[in-house]
Amino acid sequence: MIISNPSSVLNVSRLSFHSILSKSKPFTTKARSVLEKKKDDLIPTAKIKWYYATDVPISKPSWYNYTKVDDAKTFLPFSDYDSQRIEHQFKKYFESSNDETTCKIEVSEDKLFEVDVKKFELSPIYWEGPVYEVRRGLWFTTDGVPLSHVLTQQIEMGFEAKKPYLFDEERKLKAENPGKFNKADIAKFNSDGGVGEITIEIDAEEIDDIVTLPNNKAVLYFNNNRAALFPDSMINDYQLPIIRRFGATAVSLLNVTHIQRGFTSNLTASIFDNIPENPIPGLTDILQTEVTNLFTGEADEPVKKSTNYSDENDGNESKQNKEMKKVIEDDFENDTTENTSSREIDHVVFCVHGIGQVLGTKYESINFAHNINVMRNTMKAVYKDNPVYRKLAYGDKDAPDSKFNNRIQVLPIAWRHMIDFHPNKLPKEIEEDSRLPTLSQINVDGVRSLRNVIGDVALDILLYYESKYFNQILASVTNQLNFVYEEFMKRNPNFKGKIHVLGHSLGSAIVFDIASLQYNTRPQNPDKTKDLLFDIDSLFCIGCPVGVFKLISQKNIVNRKELPEDYDPRQPDLYSSSPKCTNLYNLFHPCDPVGYRIEPLIKPRFSNYSPEEVPFAVEGIDTQIKGLASFTDDLQDKIANATSWILKTNRKSKLADGIKDKFIDENALGEIVSSIVKSDEEEADATSKGKLSPPDLKILSSFNKDARVDYCLPMKFFDISLVSAISAHVSYFEDQNTSGFIMSKLLSSPEPVTSKTVLIKDKD
Repeated sequence: MIISNPSSVLNVSRLSFHSILSKSKPFTTKARSVLEKKKDDLIPTAKIKWYYATDVPISKPSWYNYTKVDDAKTFLPFSDYDSQRIEHQFKKYFESSNDETTCKIEVSEDKLFEVDVKKFELSPIYWEGPVYEVRRGLWFTTDGVPLSHVLTQQIEMGFEAKKPYLFDEERKLKAENPGKFNKADIAKFNSDGGVGEITIEIDAEEIDDIVTLPNNKAVLYFNNNRAALFPDSMINDYQLPIIRRFGATAVSLLNVTHIQRGFTSNLTASIFDNIPENPIPGLTDILQTEVTNLFTGEADEPVKKSTNYSDENDGNESKQNKEMKKVIEDDFENDTTENTSSREIDHVVFCVHGIGQVLGTKYESINFAHNINVMRNTMKAVYKDNPVYRKLAYGDKDAPDSKFNNRIQVLPIAWRHMIDFHPNKLPKEIEEDSRLPTLSQINVDGVRSLRNVIGDVALDILLYYESKYFNQILASVTNQLNFVYEEFMKRNPNFKGKIHVLGHSLGSAIVFDIASLQYNTRPQNPDKTKDLLFDIDSLFCIGCPVGVFKLISQKNIVNRKELPEDYDPRQPDLYSSSPKCTNLYNLFHPCDPVGYRIEPLIKPRFSNYSPEEVPFAVEGIDTQIKGLASFTDDLQDKIANATSWILKTNRKSKLADGIKDKFIDENALGEIVSSIVKSDEEEADATSKGKLSPPDLKILSSFNKDARVDYCLPMKFFDISLVSAISAHVSYFEDQNTSGFIMSKLLSSPEPVTSKTVLIKDKD
């Protein structure tokens, strides 16, 4: 049996899907049902499991300039839940004659990815990312790799034609239990030339257990679930008997691949055993490397992107694919269940990135979608480890999903690739114009690594203050926010929760400005590049430069409720900015050089109120040290009081001095802890607790229900200044305390506070 046209296996109508294997014309529904029942009585069933590739993408987003030149080799299985759903959709699509039957099915946790059963592709839903091959696992290698769809269909057609499942029991038993191995025969088989003597070719058409395939391949069937795949040149009187002799046993014969029909659990074990557990380099590590280059003098030249990829190639494309492999394996959830796939969501947070995404052309792991996936997983871990958040989400109710579902979804909003300015490229409208150079062409050789960091990272800030790019950035982000919102609502039509927006770094300035440009009442015919299609409940500014930006432009920050009803946010306002949102929060790390306060822009006197400190989200060494510091302070106070009483009651100064010296000498624990928390103590000495005055409480309560806008993440006691300054700005998405802060604000009661205790700075 020779299959002359492999493409015909794919290029079929959905109605004729069942006729692919039988090579017959489409049947009526009744006739097809009778035939299938008869076939099912004979053909053994096989467990199907679906897989997705991770090592070589089919395609990447356009800004990667990528061309696939090799086939994927590493495949991971979907969860049983997703695999069954994909298989159901696959059959439904190909069996249906209805053109409206979709070929796509949502998969993974929260249904963030999508499988196209027609194209056999996996892609993200809410962001642009690499597209990977998907395989329907019916025939597998012994290493657990599912064969490609075309090859699987060819082998299955031969399986039905030759019917090895009907071989007599003696023949199947012989195939499963071969005789003693002859090492000399194996060595001779595997030697150069294969045979070493004249052989006679055999006509495969006359053999009842062999099928020849396109591309000079052949399959030898042993029984109902074992076969061997090899070049058809081996169908001769020497090599074929050896292949047949060793039967279903996977002997190392050169160019012979043993395959099995149907998924078994041992295949999954072998796949996961071969996956290296290499950590994904974070943005913190990468930027630290870039900054290190500033001091070592090592110029980090932009790496030219190759369009070739192979295991042997150690070029940039190979490295990019290897990094992307880690990302997809880390981001994609392989243990999806019905509960985790369809969580009940009350809060959706759209996250907008800041500077630095141009580095993604050099480092695959600088991938904002991945950063948000890390944040989602961090939230899950914090939620699981701290019952406080579970109580906020569910109260005292013991709901079935209360232990794993925080009822919050976070989705990335990427925009940098939409802006037509790149350090190594000209804008599209002038790319044919030789009048202007690229940024890299005007760079000078001195401190090149510093200039590379500025070009790849800090340049975005300069773009934001050039009118052309300012408008382009606002339009791109607004349009992308609307796109993801509409996509989410289309897939979750029953969602009745709240929409929130989070901006990081420059992204916080972008979303602040977008919110400030929204009308009080949405236009009847909104412009999706200017008008948001949803109301922002909470606006989170993380590592935010808005404070300094507005100070430079000499604008205060005003609550929208304080402005006239006819206020037009798109008319130039020389004095104020007013974001349209229910709650405004500004979060920063004390070491973040980009983070600035917002409250003094509301009223300058608010600078006397220290930012509210965010508590540690989970127990750890930092919370233990802080607790120890508190305990030591209490202990010192008690000892000091006792010492004071002794000094007062004992009039002998020599004895009093001795007790005082003894107290100082033996308080070693207090000195150790005090040295660790020295900065905290110094700040505490300069502040005192007090309550907001009614006027100030009213003003700050208008900006959010908690009556504070500025929040400071807790300082880790072993932070080192230079490293902290770098990591503080880029590590918010992986920081547990950031996740804890966001969950606490979203899950807590919407009722405003009636009083607020603050730390008031000493005016001296």
